[in-house]
Formats: sequence, C-alpha cells, structure tokens
Amino acid sequence: MNGKLSNSQAVWIIDDDQSIRWVLQRALQNTGFTVSVFETASTALSQFKRTEVDSRPSLILSDFRMPGINGFELLKQIKHIDPLLPVIIMTAYADLDTTAQAYQEGAFEYLAKPFDIDDAINLVKKAYQQQRNARHDQEKLSQATAYPKQAESDTLQFENSTDWQTALQCWASEALATGKSDILTEAVVEFEKVLIDCALSASKGRKQEAAKLLGWGRNTLTRKLKQYR
Repeated sequence: MNGKLSNSQAVWIIDDDQSIRWVLQRALQNTGFTVSVFETASTALSQFKRTEVDSRPSLILSDFRMPGINGFELLKQIKHIDPLLPVIIMTAYADLDTTAQAYQEGAFEYLAKPFDIDDAINLVKKAYQQQRNARHDQEKLSQATAYPKQAESDTLQFENSTDWQTALQCWASEALATGKSDILTEAVVEFEKVLIDCALSASKGRKQEAAKLLGWGRNTLTRKLKQYR
C-alpha cells in the first residue's frame, strides 16, 4: 500500500446497467473527473490488481447486485488491498440490513437508486476529498515514525479529527501483513515520539515547558529525546 496522493481525479464506475454507467460517466467527466467504466466487478477487480499503485482510482462507485462478484465482495477485496480507498455502493435495495452491511464492510457511503445526479456528484466530491485528506495524514504519520532531526519545529496537522485513526489502521494493516508481532510496543513508542514533537512545538522548543505539558520532569524528556535519537 502506498500513501501517495494521486495527480488525477480518477473514478471507476462498476455497474451492469449501461445507462447508469453512461449517466455517471458523463456527469463526472463534466465535473473534471477522469472516469473508467466496467460492466462486472470481476473485470474491475482484475484491472485494479494489475494497475500500478499511483495509477489506481481515487475512488470507486459500484453497484450492489451484479452477475458474478457482487458489490460487497468487491468492496471487501478492494479494502483488503487499499483500506484508504473510498468505495460507494449503489443499490436499488436500500433496506436497513443492506445499509448496515455496506457500512460494516467498509463502504464510504451507499447511494440509493434511483438517485439525483447532483447528489451523486456531491457524494463523489466528498469521498474524493476525504481520500486525499486520509492519504495526506498517512504521509504525516509516516514522517512521524521516521522521527526526523528537525521534528522539534514540526507538528502533525490532521485534516479531520478521525483521519488519524484511518492512517493508524492502514499502518497497522501493513505491519501485520509483513508478519510483525510487536506492533503494539512499536505503536506506543511512535506515538510517544509524536506527542513529544507536539509538546516541543507548542512550547516553541522550551524543554522545561514541553515536559510540563507531557506531565514529565525535564530529565525524563531529555532521556526520551536521547533514547529516540
């Protein structure tokens, strides 16, 4: 997985209904998005797996009921590959159980058919922006774990209050996928580094004041700084 921001506003539309594909493609292209359409989820999934990370879509709109792989199975597999990628599920069967399952599987949102095209466009814009924010925050988290020498003058700025949780989830998924078994210890250490950076930034580098913000004595902060560097 990769936290790079895509240069293109690429959207994939997956629906076995040609009219839905045409309407959404035309509307989103007129809005400035680059659109690719697929008739089946299996075709889209195969293409997604073959596509280089930086060329993958920024978000996906998928129908729920389609021949072969349905929208929920596609959602599950896409989220396994890229947890940060927003997937909007479209369905004409928007009952409570379907809606609950969509969110449970990790859908960004569900879009009930028939839908107002302006509502669909606004939802895509919202998902796209959140995706950019989440990947931006993932990069910030990666920078924090690297703990650069100039960290005292920097501080993490998350776009949304919950996006840091998404970035953490992505980091944990990557760590577990590589077979790490001590990620809790590592996470505690890395977040302690981040808190130290924030305290030093808030205190403008004054260690005595930063230590108080953290509830430590100055000697403890000094020892931590030496330990992590």
